[in-house]
Amino acid sequence: MHRFLTLFACLLVSATTGISAQDTTTVDPSGPLNEDEKIVHLLNRFTPGATPELVAEVREKGIGPWMEEQLAGNVAESDRFRTILGKFETVGLTEQELYDYREKVPGSASEKEKREARRHARIPMHETFAWVILRALHSNNHVRETSSDFFRNHFAINVDKNAIKLILPDWEREVILNNSLGKFGEILKASAKHPAMLMFLDNHISRRPPTKIELKKIEMKTRLKTKNKEDIQQAIDIALQRGLNENYARELLELHTLGVDRHYRQKDVIQVARILTGWTIQRGGPYPGGFLFNKEMHDPGNKYFLNGMIRENRLNPVGEGDFLLRILEQHKGTAGFLSWKLCRWLVNDEPDEKMVARIAKVFIKTKGDLAKVFEAIVEDPGFFTRENYRAKFKRPWEFVVSALRVTNAEVTDPTALLGSLREMNEDLYRCADPTGYYDQAEAWRDPGALAIRWTFAVNLAAGKIKGVRIPASFYEDLTQDNPGSWKKILVDKVLPVGGIGKRTSRKLDEIIETMPGRGKRKLRKARPFILAILLGSPEFQKQ
Repeated sequence: MHRFLTLFACLLVSATTGISAQDTTTVDPSGPLNEDEKIVHLLNRFTPGATPELVAEVREKGIGPWMEEQLAGNVAESDRFRTILGKFETVGLTEQELYDYREKVPGSASEKEKREARRHARIPMHETFAWVILRALHSNNHVRETSSDFFRNHFAINVDKNAIKLILPDWEREVILNNSLGKFGEILKASAKHPAMLMFLDNHISRRPPTKIELKKIEMKTRLKTKNKEDIQQAIDIALQRGLNENYARELLELHTLGVDRHYRQKDVIQVARILTGWTIQRGGPYPGGFLFNKEMHDPGNKYFLNGMIRENRLNPVGEGDFLLRILEQHKGTAGFLSWKLCRWLVNDEPDEKMVARIAKVFIKTKGDLAKVFEAIVEDPGFFTRENYRAKFKRPWEFVVSALRVTNAEVTDPTALLGSLREMNEDLYRCADPTGYYDQAEAWRDPGALAIRWTFAVNLAAGKIKGVRIPASFYEDLTQDNPGSWKKILVDKVLPVGGIGKRTSRKLDEIIETMPGRGKRKLRKARPFILAILLGSPEFQKQ
């Protein structure tokens, strides 16, 4: 094992320094992409990872027809997929049903009963985690899942804040999944009004500043309890602090629509915060936790945003926020920012500015139709280029999911997989920063991070990840009598087009040649080593 680890240390160096096109077996670095390379490039960008089966499917249908089918978002799912996801009891529940799902225990309950209630309350969160992973592994609607992955990061929330974990299935279903191929304005509005976002970015507590009359009442009420001037002032200060909260307003502009320091100023943030006062959640009643517009919390008066005025709407004050969202979804800055983010996510860490501009035009023309935007990216002359081929580095999520897919791994319990993602610093729905996880290579390919990936690859190949198993059928093409074919067979399974570089190839040869034993014994011992090296190789890390 020590020798094996030493071998992989050399591959780690390759992954951190990059591999040249000349170091691969089938790539012409000077020529355009051939048809198979185009297929793999498309699949690596718009699915959780290319597999031989998917390559064959796109070959048969053609890139255009396959993409058109995917963008419709209604590809028939397999019976296996429906059976697996049918086991979850909470992923289809509404917000109301999810709040009712909680077990309410009296204060006199035993510690054991309270622990059981807390465990029960976490079931929706854990089922959502499993639902997301298993959809990525088994859904035939690959582009919808890729888009969901993007927007799950774009509209980042953290389940550990407030009561978000209780309603996570509704967020994943109603905000992310159901809008991932629709209009951007629809997913923007859905996120803005969902209790999970309102709680995560504190807009549920944002309210108009207290009036002079209200402050005077607070002062008089406090005087009845104490004559201490410091206590009275403290009560007034607390009332003032409970006023306007700019968190969501800032992130709405900076992260969700216009982009950092683009088109707006701090005064615009304040005006947006004023517009969105009263966008809160119900507290008690028949629908606890659901979206509520509280007129008493809303800041009245006209608001001035981006050199224009949003008039006070006394008859329908919640409409001020709806109008604001329409301004933002149609703004050229939003088109530019979203197009840049999508190109960085799907094309290159440093996307071509001209390509971004072309995609932004489509975004504006189609009023943010995400399916049309994805189609435009694929049809853009800058997409299928040698420069962008294998130019992205897999995020931990992409690495884990693609490794599971390419090995046909059977996942009966995703808990350990969630732990692996946590070790790789891309824990599902637990990004503390509203910016979401990084989508550029520098964040993920330092030697320490790659060592964790290597451990995952070794454990997956060796069958040491609880709840995950690579079926024996994955190796059925390998014969004990022909060790010389083992490398090619597994390379074709893991990297169906493009192959591996010379360095990786040499390491595989060394493993096969020096593995002790013969026949079945040699095959049993060698195949997990070969697979682990392939999954941990620089070639597999790139997409």
